Amino acid sequence: KRRVLSAVTSGIVMLLVIMITITVYQIVGIIKRNNKINQLNSEIAYLQEQLQNTNDEIDSWSLKWKIEERARELGLEYPTEK
Repeated sequence: KRRVLSAVTSGIVMLLVIMITITVYQIVGIIKRNNKINQLNSEIAYLQEQLQNTNDEIDSWSLKWKIEERARELGLEYPTEK
């Protein structure tokens, strides 16, 4: 009877150790993935900011170009173009 109880106890302890090991492994994997997600979210935010800055610059250049084009249509020139 003691042998059976000892064998069952050993089996349960081994099962618990295996389950704890698997759980720790999964937690480490989740933490690594979360860190990667945070890193990628930071990169996305940075790239979105860069895109907005680029779009703003394009808008600015486009506006300047349109102003200059209209000025030339009206016969205006830069002093250096005379």
